[in-house]
Amino acid sequence: MNTPQAFDNPRRPGLRWSNWLTKLALPAFGQYVTWLLLVFTIVLAVTPIEFATGDRSAQAATIFTWLPLVLLNSPTFFTSVRVFLVLSALLWAMRIAVPISCWMTTVLFALMWSLRMENLTNGAHIFNVTNMLLLIHALWFQFYSTDMKKAAQANQFWLTPTYPRWVFLLSVFYLGWFHSLAGFTKLYKTGLGWGNGVSLQLWTEVFGETGSPFAQIVLYDSRLTAWLQTGALVIECFSILCIFHWTIRYAVGVGLIGFYIGVLTTFVTFGFHFNAILVAIFLLPVDRWVGLKFQFTPSTSSP
Repeated sequence: MNTPQAFDNPRRPGLRWSNWLTKLALPAFGQYVTWLLLVFTIVLAVTPIEFATGDRSAQAATIFTWLPLVLLNSPTFFTSVRVFLVLSALLWAMRIAVPISCWMTTVLFALMWSLRMENLTNGAHIFNVTNMLLLIHALWFQFYSTDMKKAAQANQFWLTPTYPRWVFLLSVFYLGWFHSLAGFTKLYKTGLGWGNGVSLQLWTEVFGETGSPFAQIVLYDSRLTAWLQTGALVIECFSILCIFHWTIRYAVGVGLIGFYIGVLTTFVTFGFHFNAILVAIFLLPVDRWVGLKFQFTPSTSSP
């Protein structure tokens, strides 16, 4: 049992951090997020998706590249995966057969999108966030499914603390890491010249909705566009700092939401809508608005 004495004992920092990370809150926030992720999953599973075979690259595209070509190139297998994905997602949503249904959903989601990526000439990191947050929440159900079942059987599910701090913080960390990795990858591949403004103008002219207000701003002046592009890069690179304090988290959240508004109003890229919603939920003060008040650093006054 966690006690204030054990938590405050400076000679046992490992126990102090363990107690802090496993501090429980009511499950409403986590359950609503899980349902939202499952809605995303089902929407993607039933959406018509391009599936075309062609010459394969020698470079691995996904974690399922090792599958036989007969499966990777099979529309029938692709459809079957999508059907089972919907079924497992519905089971998880109803908390049936957990945690098995949780892991089935997480793996099948990754498999479905990997099959799509294995049969395209190019793609984007659109659904990594959804898939990884599914993984994090599957871990939550894995470790706390027994307590959840007992609470549900007693009709006390919503009143029993079963949502640990580490699930929330791990989700925040991943969102920061994902965006920082995207920023540093741009620097690694193209150098500091990535934010010159010209590349964004060309991309907008070729692939964007040139009539949108943001596209007009981008196309107006390359110097202004360079500031916008460099600003987006800075926000991405420093996103990982969101894990250290709530004020940094909110600042990063506002910056990334601004970035996504620009992307979505200019390129209308399907999938990034999901990322924007998840960024808003975890990096803006939504947790406090719904009464989830997890502190980001352990104090010696309370667990």
